[in-house]
Amino acid sequence: HGAGHAALLVGAGVVTAVPLMLFNASAIRLPMTAIGMLQYLAPVLQFLIGVFVQHEEMPPSRWAGFLLVWLALVTLTWDGLSAGRREAVPEIV
Repeated sequence: HGAGHAALLVGAGVVTAVPLMLFNASAIRLPMTAIGMLQYLAPVLQFLIGVFVQHEEMPPSRWAGFLLVWLALVTLTWDGLSAGRREAVPEIV
């Protein structure tokens, strides 16, 4: 379809690759726990935009799924923090 489409295709590759390379460069410098928590940021922002900006419907079934996911996240975080504290405090025998 011409040189314009070829240029757009090349540009799309660059626009896709540069953020991925920047993420990779920063991910090797951060602890995996921090990266794991940051992975929840995009879906939460999408949820907030959908509900409060675009006024998307939230039936009870969707709220139930949302709450189950966050309950699991809180449980996982609590367990990780508890395990970290147990390892940090030596046992007295």
